[in-house]
Amino acid sequence: MWRCSALLLAGAGFLATPVGVEAQPVPMESRTVTVVTGDWPPYVTQSGFPHGPMAEVIDRVFNDAGYQVKYVFQPWKRSKDQVLEGDADVLMPAYCSPDRADVYLCSDTVITGKQVLFHRVDTPLDWASVDDLRGYVIGGTLGYYYGKAFEAAEKQGKLQIMRIASDATNMRLLMKGRIQVYPQDKAVGFAMLHELYPPERWAEITCNEKPLHKQSLHLLFTRATPRGAKLQKVFNKGLLHLRHTGELSQIMNNLTQRNEIMPVGTSQQGARPEAQSSGTTLKKAGRPPQLAPKE
Repeated sequence: MWRCSALLLAGAGFLATPVGVEAQPVPMESRTVTVVTGDWPPYVTQSGFPHGPMAEVIDRVFNDAGYQVKYVFQPWKRSKDQVLEGDADVLMPAYCSPDRADVYLCSDTVITGKQVLFHRVDTPLDWASVDDLRGYVIGGTLGYYYGKAFEAAEKQGKLQIMRIASDATNMRLLMKGRIQVYPQDKAVGFAMLHELYPPERWAEITCNEKPLHKQSLHLLFTRATPRGAKLQKVFNKGLLHLRHTGELSQIMNNLTQRNEIMPVGTSQQGARPEAQSSGTTLKKAGRPPQLAPKE
């Protein structure tokens, strides 16, 4: 009886383990969260550490949960594709548009940004609806979402929009008068202006205070692997804790308290953006000290 049982067990083992194939250890889950993003100060930036207030929130949440965070700065479209395919865990900061919610997992709201229309002071801009923007040469960034009405008008060919890959290039084109209107988050636009140009040129650019689009900023997690949903839950739980303790407000206050960033005597329209700044160790941007707090 014992001999028969031994033979049965040996047979079962033979069937379970193919000849010549060693049992492979189960891979451990990576404890490094890969976040892909672009240089989008003051929310997130390559210059200094932490990489802006958005990155500070992410670091705080995932470090407390036992993860390390790796930031990769690259073009927005490449980041979107990598998270979509599961080659990276998180894309940030981003609006959670309906189309994006279909292909990514959106985190809870981190902060709400205000998207406005930047223009040169010698190119007046007074608008009530997107239809009023007809006839203007508008700059846009590939992969960015500018609100339902704007996106619909663009698809219908009602607006003259030049989309390129670089935010900074759009600001340069605006300064040169190659484009007349540039939609951008208000804080980001003014931080960019101050990084690219000396103070004596800041007064050449302003913004119309009417929001083109006002929507919360999120992290977008991959749907391509189960890891995305797990990390989303970890982040939302940690974010809620930071909100309840008041730490989230303390971090994000850098975006709203440092708002006197236009030189004295310049145009007051658009002169009080919710300023802040961020950092990464890859480059020293030389921003004014007011921009020291990031898609």
